[in-house]
Amino acid sequence: MSLQYGLLGLLMYQDSTGYELTKAFEASLNNFWHAQSSQIYRELSRMEEKGWLTSQSVIQEKRPNKRVYAITDKGRNEVQKWLDTGKVEFDNAHEPLLVRVFFGANAPEVTLALLKACRKMCLAHIENLQKRATSSISHYSTKFYDGANHSLYWEMTLDYGIANSRTTVEWAERCIEKLEGEAKA
Repeated sequence: MSLQYGLLGLLMYQDSTGYELTKAFEASLNNFWHAQSSQIYRELSRMEEKGWLTSQSVIQEKRPNKRVYAITDKGRNEVQKWLDTGKVEFDNAHEPLLVRVFFGANAPEVTLALLKACRKMCLAHIENLQKRATSSISHYSTKFYDGANHSLYWEMTLDYGIANSRTTVEWAERCIEKLEGEAKA
């Protein structure tokens, strides 16, 4: 997924500031796509140059001015074209942990510690997803137009994030068992 489609998709719900988009991204898409606020702001500028969105400066008293972004018809058409392609794309994740495990025979104790840390991190991530994301889906389903209908799709991505983390936990546990069994032998 390109970051631009995630941002355009969020703007289809409502006009938003960069800060609001960053928060909405963290509460939803961040379950499976990570982006820093600096990336989001850069992408907003690029999309505005392409005519996919517009922005307007809003003057505020006693607070810094803010820029509100709105998707254009051209931006909506881009999202629709992207959705219509319907391609399933799983990019090759450049996962540093797997590189370390691959060469782990050179440092088995370190590899075992990394796998245990991975398992712990994934378990915490699952717990966090179940609490935070479920709360976010509930919140945004009432905030956005037709949010109740959209929440079904949001829940499906949440389910993927939880299932992916559970699979990683199971993998880490199998690896830990192998390494601990090898150490006993």
